[in-house]
Amino acid sequence: MTGRRPPASAIPVAGSGLRSGTMRCRCLDSAIARMGHHMDVPDFLTRCFRTVPVVAVAAMTLVSCATLQMPREIPEVAPQELRRAAVDGIEVDVKAIESEDEYWQLFEEYLPRIGMVAVWAEVRNSGDAPIRLNRSAWSLQIGGRTSAAMSADQVFERYYEGLQVRMYSVEADRKARLRMEHTAWQPGRLAPASRQTGYLFFRIDPEMAPGWARQAILQLRNIRLGSGAKTTLKIVLAHANP
Repeated sequence: MTGRRPPASAIPVAGSGLRSGTMRCRCLDSAIARMGHHMDVPDFLTRCFRTVPVVAVAAMTLVSCATLQMPREIPEVAPQELRRAAVDGIEVDVKAIESEDEYWQLFEEYLPRIGMVAVWAEVRNSGDAPIRLNRSAWSLQIGGRTSAAMSADQVFERYYEGLQVRMYSVEADRKARLRMEHTAWQPGRLAPASRQTGYLFFRIDPEMAPGWARQAILQLRNIRLGSGAKTTLKIVLAHANP
């Protein structure tokens, strides 16, 4: 779905397996092809539409489109696309997801237009002692505004509110959250010669969506070293020669 902006449509549907209300869907033209990848069709039909007339079948193909689509795997990023910082045996590589095409490829939606951006991040321990990131905190500064990294619940809430989604498959939502656990950046203990990679999400003003990373600074605070000392890393996201 690279670079596509399908029109939205509102379809009222009710069902025991769905969050009731009105759904705004963006992928009608590919819904049928995607059903086999995103849901168990017979089980979905049985649980969600036991009492819905046959005419509602057309709406069923749209339900899987109404939740955030997360990548199944964390992609590798070319070195020339990365911004890098290092301190005290800790190395951090990041890549701001900026282009509309990238968002459609990764998340099947241009998230900045609803006030949310993504950053690919990798933290490596090149020292001899473990480091603790359990209480570390990511933040994004754009101009005079600083935003903390969003939790999974905050990401999905912003997605549903921003796109005015009022109905979605409970099962599709559950699977999307499981994929987020797999591909989002997770804090924890980092042993020597190990790394932690994943996506971070931050709130922004939708009006700043075009070129948001040009004036952004990413910060990772409360990194606890093996000595017990704490340190902080800052990375300017804009490249010197964009």
